[in-house]
Amino acid sequence: MANKYLLMEGVHMPTVTGLFQEMWESTIKGKLEEADKKKSDNNYSVVQLLLHEIGTYLRSYPYRERLFLHPDLKDEARAAVLRTKGNELFHKRERKYIAATVYYNESIAHSPKGSEVRAIGYGNRAAVCLQLGRYEDCLANVRLARESNYPAALMGKLTMREVAAQSMQASAEAARRFADDPMEPEDQHAQELKLSYPAHPTVPQRVADLQLCNNQQYGRHVVATRQLRVGDVVMVEKPYATVLSDHMKRVRCAFCHAEEPFLLIPCEECTIAMYCSQKCLRAAWQQYHRYECPILNDMRTIGTEYLALAVRTVAIALASFDHDLEALRAHLSHLDVSKVNAFEMDWRAASPRTVYETVYSLATNQRKRARKDFALNVLVAMITHKLLLKRTPAAQVCGADPILRKTLLNLLLHHLQSTIVNHQFLHYMDYLAEQDVYEPDEYAIACFPLLSMLNHSCAPNVKRITMRDGRCALVVTRQIADGGQLFDHYDVHHWMIPRKQRQKILKQLYRFTCECEACVKDYGSLLTFVDKYSSPVEFMLTGSIYARLMVQSEEEAFKWLPLLQDYMNSAGRNYPTSVSVVSMNQLIHCYQILHTYTSWISMCRYGL
Repeated sequence: MANKYLLMEGVHMPTVTGLFQEMWESTIKGKLEEADKKKSDNNYSVVQLLLHEIGTYLRSYPYRERLFLHPDLKDEARAAVLRTKGNELFHKRERKYIAATVYYNESIAHSPKGSEVRAIGYGNRAAVCLQLGRYEDCLANVRLARESNYPAALMGKLTMREVAAQSMQASAEAARRFADDPMEPEDQHAQELKLSYPAHPTVPQRVADLQLCNNQQYGRHVVATRQLRVGDVVMVEKPYATVLSDHMKRVRCAFCHAEEPFLLIPCEECTIAMYCSQKCLRAAWQQYHRYECPILNDMRTIGTEYLALAVRTVAIALASFDHDLEALRAHLSHLDVSKVNAFEMDWRAASPRTVYETVYSLATNQRKRARKDFALNVLVAMITHKLLLKRTPAAQVCGADPILRKTLLNLLLHHLQSTIVNHQFLHYMDYLAEQDVYEPDEYAIACFPLLSMLNHSCAPNVKRITMRDGRCALVVTRQIADGGQLFDHYDVHHWMIPRKQRQKILKQLYRFTCECEACVKDYGSLLTFVDKYSSPVEFMLTGSIYARLMVQSEEEAFKWLPLLQDYMNSAGRNYPTSVSVVSMNQLIHCYQILHTYTSWISMCRYGL
């Protein structure tokens, strides 16, 4: 379930890393060693050497067969098999309705347009909705089934579901009117997170009391120009690009990421993307999907979400330049990335092209990478480049122009490396039946130009809170002095991961050795601090708060949040005492209960 740990264990899939290892040992390693002996040659370039050697290897080696790369085609027979698996889970012996819906969605995604198997898949979804009391969704699926060539021999069954849903829906509405019990709006205690201080005059996503600095010790980093207190919201940012996590693709819309498993409709050109509406489907196609659609399935074979986000970023950039790669190339050739400052530019008047500059200017850490790691990234970018030119509109965008083809490759490599070091995850609250608790899990990987400016600490003083609309709010969790630096954590926290493992992850992905306070002083895990309460009173107090928050009650979170803020603004400065660590954890949980989307699917999955 924790996709981020899969990403930490490997940037690319084992299939391609195995091929690369053979290539490295047989060819590339020796060529690099030979080139090292000729460093007097001013034209020597590791990048050009790798491009030449890997390109030569790929031209002569059947990598497509080795990696099982092939066009993504609809398959009616496979769709029928997937629907049968869904039926088995739907059966009264199982009654695993959410799992059945996932298989029905897989079936719909693989079925050709106008096929009976797709229509029956919608009909099956209607049956699930009826069982779960989702009558409006049931009626929507009945309409989809009829529009999709539902077989006449089964039409009676579909009509019975429609009539039952209409009757039950009318009864439910009548019962509410009789009881004078109108449906209460959700999130009655939650208010949208807003900046705690006046916004910057040209950067409305952040407070004016932040400054982007740059020096040799920290590189680009963010400091406060006033004292910041626990609970202050200092940034609210919308992502530039997002990619739905693979385990969410049959549950959420690939464009808006809404949790709508019973309304998803498929892209007609691939078996991967599904959308909650025709509106989202059309918007995705216009903004980026036309480029990634024919190769999405193969990208899952050679890369993880890093590669998917890199390709999507390039596609969005192309759309920003009206699909004119020459215009994009010319624009970047005159761009001085050292002068791009997302913290000071005028976002109110920023065009999509100007916004892209802030993404293109994010660090890649290319010079810090070991040659072997960099060579693997080059291989993945080159395979993706070949797939784009062979199967997608990128071939028309580039034409036969070698300069434009090289530009496309450079963009892929640039954003692949940038994504690895600048990605963020979007979270929702998922119910874990085994522990009877709610925990955050990611539903998408994203790119944020402003949030990416923050440096890492394994004991951070701010926390990213994913809001229900997909934006991220940056909340202060430890007091920050005037002139102090804001530290995020790159999904590597001393609460959860031992120092040795943290150091390994950070070195592998971000190419630095962490010297934060938690690493220098070797702070323990969250469980370590839970076991170190200094008094029975503190144990009872924090234990009581924990128990109240575990039921995911907005009322309890609303009540305890200001008390936890007050405590952290006073005694919290002594972090990491046992109570301050546990209180910060509970403070963050309050924000997540109030502002992060809580999935209803998990509760339904476990029959609760």
